[in-house]
Amino acid sequence: MLNIAAFTFKYDHIEDRILMVGNLNNDQQRVDFWLTRKLVLRLLSAASGLIEKTSSDIAGAPVQLKSDLAQFHHESARQGLQVESESEDLKAESASLLCRLDVSHQAGRYRILFFVNDESPLAASILTYDELHQMLHLIHRGSLALEWGADSQLFAPEASSSSVTLQ
Repeated sequence: MLNIAAFTFKYDHIEDRILMVGNLNNDQQRVDFWLTRKLVLRLLSAASGLIEKTSSDIAGAPVQLKSDLAQFHHESARQGLQVESESEDLKAESASLLCRLDVSHQAGRYRILFFVNDESPLAASILTYDELHQMLHLIHRGSLALEWGADSQLFAPEASSSSVTLQ
């Protein structure tokens, strides 16, 4: 199984997919994945629950503040994001269609397994809390650029079942 230590993303309007390249400019073996709209939107919708379950700050917050606190954590991690601008001519090299992502949490780290079939994972990556938020930010940014219908805020508050009208 390959270890992915660095991620590069390209939002491909022609393919209507996100190209995620692992290990583009480091000494490890490069691996390319296509992320589909369906997979990305499922990942983004599950992100809130994952962050809530694995962050003691958010889990302990009052219900009405959880999404705001998660968005604050997300924005704080995004501020520390170090991105290098890649050339626009980044091309996929033997890209595989990513069919599944498994994310587990242990000892403050997130292990992500990348599957191209239902058998064993092709690659894995270990991320910190901030790195997971940064990765989610870049994927979310791609879903917005490709106009896939994602909310503009990743951790937007859920619509309340009760409504208040001011007159």
